[in-house]
Amino acid sequence: MIRRSPKLTSFRTTPIATALAICLFSTNTVMANPSPIAIGTLTDFQTKGVIKGKVSTSDGLPAEYSTVQLAGGASIRVDKNGLYTFENLEAGTYKLTVTFVGQEPQEKTVTLQPGETAIVDFTLAKSAKALNEVLIVGDKYSISSRKKSNSIARLPLGNLENPQVYSVVDKELIREQVALTLDEAFRNVPGAAPAKTGAGIPAFFSRGFTTSDNLRNGMATFIRTTIDLATVERVEAIKGPSGTLFGASMISFGGLVNYITKKPYDRLGGEVSYMQGSYDLSRLTADFNTPVNEDKSLLFRVNMAYQKENSFQDQGHGTTFMIAPSFSYKVDDRLTLRLDADMQNFRGTSSSAWIVGNNVNVKSYDQLKLGYKRSLIDNSFTGRQASNNIFAQAEYKISDSWTSTTNYAWGTGEYNDLYYFNLTWLTDTTVARGIGVHSPDKLGRKQVQQNFTGDFKIGNMRNRLVVGLDYLGQYRNLKYYFLNLDTVNTVTPPVKDIRVQQVDDRLAATNAPLSLNKQYVYGAYFSDVLNITDYLLVMASLRVDRFVNKGNTNNLTQVVSGAYEQTAFSPKFGIVYQPVKNQVAIFANYMNGFKNVANGPQPPTGEVSEFKPQEANQLEGGVKLDLLRGKLNATISYYDIQVTNSIRPDLTNPAYSVQDGTQESKGVEVEVLGNPFPGFNFVSNYGYNENKFKKAAASIVGKSAAGTPRHVGNIWVSYSILKGNVKGLGFGAGAMYVSDAYYSTANTFILPSYTVIDATIFYNKPKYRLSIKANNLTDEKYWVSDGFYARPQKSANFLVSIAYKF
Repeated sequence: MIRRSPKLTSFRTTPIATALAICLFSTNTVMANPSPIAIGTLTDFQTKGVIKGKVSTSDGLPAEYSTVQLAGGASIRVDKNGLYTFENLEAGTYKLTVTFVGQEPQEKTVTLQPGETAIVDFTLAKSAKALNEVLIVGDKYSISSRKKSNSIARLPLGNLENPQVYSVVDKELIREQVALTLDEAFRNVPGAAPAKTGAGIPAFFSRGFTTSDNLRNGMATFIRTTIDLATVERVEAIKGPSGTLFGASMISFGGLVNYITKKPYDRLGGEVSYMQGSYDLSRLTADFNTPVNEDKSLLFRVNMAYQKENSFQDQGHGTTFMIAPSFSYKVDDRLTLRLDADMQNFRGTSSSAWIVGNNVNVKSYDQLKLGYKRSLIDNSFTGRQASNNIFAQAEYKISDSWTSTTNYAWGTGEYNDLYYFNLTWLTDTTVARGIGVHSPDKLGRKQVQQNFTGDFKIGNMRNRLVVGLDYLGQYRNLKYYFLNLDTVNTVTPPVKDIRVQQVDDRLAATNAPLSLNKQYVYGAYFSDVLNITDYLLVMASLRVDRFVNKGNTNNLTQVVSGAYEQTAFSPKFGIVYQPVKNQVAIFANYMNGFKNVANGPQPPTGEVSEFKPQEANQLEGGVKLDLLRGKLNATISYYDIQVTNSIRPDLTNPAYSVQDGTQESKGVEVEVLGNPFPGFNFVSNYGYNENKFKKAAASIVGKSAAGTPRHVGNIWVSYSILKGNVKGLGFGAGAMYVSDAYYSTANTFILPSYTVIDATIFYNKPKYRLSIKANNLTDEKYWVSDGFYARPQKSANFLVSIAYKF
């Protein structure tokens, strides 16, 4: 509502003007020629205007903590009565926007006359009770249920419009769970069993396949550290083979992970927090945001984190530092430029990587004869790992129907003197210790992407289309050497000490080559979503991909080997039918993914066979629900992934390779999110997977893929008190269950099942937050694996944190 107060028409008729005149003419100054400055001040007072008003909730109460902004000008937070005032405004037209955390903004426009007071009131869509819940608990579950993302389909599709399955873990759920690294966020993803790569990079199993590369804002990275969640706004886990839109270099056949970084916003704000925890954990984080110029077209934000922690085992330590600056510049109504970066460095020991040999008699890791907290490594093996990312974007609105988006991403990773121990179990009580040394190992990816996105009508049918071109160049410059150290008995102390100096002396006598590999990928794609009716939607997509591998160059011999080129086509189709609009969606999809396969020499002549890309083809169907006005969201799906063109030994001549291997991964996933009553929220999910080799080497036909559990389930529930003297006090608890998985494709040794229980107590106020977190309350002993290595995980531990918000 806009109301107007009469403007000041004559200074002489107002008491204020009379008082000012008396003061002026009672001085000893000659007033026959009054000061020009005094006249100017009076004139300004007559012509300046005021805009004020009240912001209310849908039930008529003051909407405290909402913010009102003048377009291109100042923003202010309303007072406890919901009132705001902008004074000393020039005559003209103003656009006002009111915002409340997690809510859609409202806009109104008013034309202000000289000396006028205009009253502009706003009424928010939610009640005071609902906004109070958002303020204390956050809007995480209603945000997650909408799941709108421009990255997942490279189109602005809602969850119920998208025939693909995906999950979102946003910053509020991350904060509530006091999660620090990306792999901790994976616990909220249906069917996701946590894993670690050889050097300890976060990964997880999805639909029977390990996913270790991670996209950043939908673009390339080359992560060689953990990913600190201090820079992450949300984590998107996209399910199934997604080669059509994302190519082959960054995905697995089970899906991919895309993390969205924190972006700047249009007011001064931020947070500083400090945490202490078990194993000498000490962590400091800061988040600072500010407009840079007066009209708020240029925005800046920076996130930082510094952390030190020792291992839960008898040896091991690490120090992490991360800084992530971000800029946004709105050039005009059509063009917006964005630039952000993050730099993460880790200095410390690498955790032990366990391998099981053929002569071990026990059948599970928990039966091996070694104390759970014994590491068999040494603190002197301190290495350095680094990850750096730069992302730039130019978004230009060509018309009301078309947008051009140009993206550039540059990601580098580095292992510098990284020592990681390979502990190979020879028997139930003896371990061969070896060490792999990356000195150095430098990696990089550069991606340039151009997308044209349209939203237009064909007749009465809405059409959403993205057409894109994509270039990806990547390299790896590796100097690696592996040393066999010794064999130790785990039940007969003492175990011989090993120092880094001993290893360095042996390395100095070696002549390990430096290997350089370069690859280039040229891609073009389109994806079209057509609303045949308001209830029926179809998707058709296609990618063509040209892969050029320049081979490996040995710097000692200058010999290049392994060069090859391949072309792949990757289609994708989907259909969505909504029998109840915006509440129930029945969907089905066909999705394709591919991996480039190197050519290989064949015995006995050494003739090189040219292989095709390995392919995965998924058929999936299910239902998505968004009920109770966003209070209940669910996805239930069944999938079947057929992998073809796998390389396997020929049955009659095992030394000869043939490309007719097949594998099938099928299963069911269920995800349910809910906010059934104020203050209470839950996230629950379950995944069943069966992944077997159908046509393969004789020793693994019919057997399960390594590292893939049949059953994965987890749940997280929380409750916050929304009124009374302890308003803001909350409690959360969760459990994750992962069933047995085979350590290797021989299916003779298992990773034991485990259940991990966590709990938190928090007190959240507008200006500060206190949190206490207990991880692995039952002190469960468990191991995770990437299908080759396995690693013991943290025993019971505790965290305490305090955050100040401004």
